[in-house]
This record gives sequence, structure tokens and C-alpha cells, in this order.
Amino acid sequence: MSVREEAHRLLDALPEDRLPEAVELLRQWAAVERGERPRRQFRTTAVFDGEPDLGEHAKEIMREAWGDEDRRSA
Repeated sequence: MSVREEAHRLLDALPEDRLPEAVELLRQWAAVERGERPRRQFRTTAVFDGEPDLGEHAKEIMREAWGDEDRRSA
């Protein structure tokens, strides 16, 4: 089986609701091959449920891990 035949088989195996994603990916790859700049679409697939001060908390974790207790208030 050729790679192209396998690609067709895999597309046929995808559920209908997943086909638009696969086709969009193929379009982007084809555009790159033609020397075109691919069109980008950004989607949110999930909602992040984290602490409101996650950035500050991450800094604290890194300071503790690196033993930088003096800069904790920075």
C-alpha cells in the first residue's frame, strides 16, 4: 500500500466531525509546499481552571527550587 493510499484510508476512517480538522491541516501543508504562507486559526478547546495568581505562584516555586529565598518579595 502506498503512502497516498494509506492517507486516503485514514481519512475514510475518521469520524465526520473530525474531518474538517484533518482537511485544514492538509491545506496548510499544501500551502507551504506551494510556497504560500499558511493561514492560521487559533481555537480554544478547553478552559483553564487554575489559581488566579498562577504566574506569581510559579515564580515562588522556582525560587524555592533554586534556593533564592532572598528575592521572594520581588
